[in-house]
Amino acid sequence: MTRLLIIEDDKDFADILKECLEEDEDLEITGIIGDEESAMSFIKGGGLASIHCVLADLQLPKNKSETRVSSSAGLRILEEIRHGQSFYGTIIIMTSSKSPEDGQRALAAGCDGYLCKHAPVGDIPSMLEELKLAIKGNVMIVSSEMRHVFFRDDVSAKEARLMDLLSEDKSWPEIAQELNYKTPKAAANIADRIYDKLLSELDKQNLDASGIKKRQRALEIWRSRRGK
Repeated sequence: MTRLLIIEDDKDFADILKECLEEDEDLEITGIIGDEESAMSFIKGGGLASIHCVLADLQLPKNKSETRVSSSAGLRILEEIRHGQSFYGTIIIMTSSKSPEDGQRALAAGCDGYLCKHAPVGDIPSMLEELKLAIKGNVMIVSSEMRHVFFRDDVSAKEARLMDLLSEDKSWPEIAQELNYKTPKAAANIADRIYDKLLSELDKQNLDASGIKKRQRALEIWRSRRGK
């Protein structure tokens, strides 16, 4: 079961999103928070301990009594979740903005995907399916003009945690349990895609000649990045 937190000030949208996502029996919405102060209090109070994925609006009011929204509230929350709390789960930013610059700022701050809330009606079913896949860590999204998503080329926080666990010689069952993958095989499949991100074209060419396994070379690169 994948447990989600929604941080969204549009209650109608949040309720509809909750209803649609919970049609999938593997997804559970544990809570909906509608302002920055409440979100920060929940996050800093250890609320993320049982959460696997966060869906957060980019623009939020400062507190429950405010009606005016701050365009950077979602980024501050994102920074706290990813860097302040070292959260390794999936974070997807939701917004009405269609600006590529907003998406790039969110990705730079550590989100895994960036979703435009106001997609054309005809696109909504496919958008929701993409969102469900992204929540489960199978694809990294972002959105509309950008199709329903930006794809990040670098290693996400969850992928980085997987590589750290591999570096610590954790088994696939241990990795799958910690990162909430359904099976050890699913974790191994994700890892194979991470290897492809880490290896340069030259690395890939040299694998055949050297006889070194892709996983071994990827771990060497990863440990070098981490200074190990």
